[in-house]
Amino acid sequence: MSIAPRSPAQGHWEALKTYFQPLGEQLMELNEFLKHWNVSREELAFICDCSLTTVNHWFSQGEHRRVPSDKHKQRMSIAHHIWTTVETEPEYLQLLREMYNKNRRRNS
Repeated sequence: MSIAPRSPAQGHWEALKTYFQPLGEQLMELNEFLKHWNVSREELAFICDCSLTTVNHWFSQGEHRRVPSDKHKQRMSIAHHIWTTVETEPEYLQLLREMYNKNRRRNS
């Protein structure tokens, strides 16, 4: 049985704004991200939605050196925010999410 979609209430929008607020237009520099997270270059490419070649250029020296774009810095900021939130999230919320995901899989 399918449930009809519903419109988000004001409380939904407020919760979403609260969640996004820490990010705003924040951009995280590569060195700052790497101070917090031990990730491989392949993982950085996944996080930043770019090629491994692009990431390798961030670490190169000389004329081939590139710097992450604002898009890449924003994605690092988002990853940092999500990972930090997950670490500090109360256990009961993690349990609720697991229960919700199990229920969704059963109903699919």
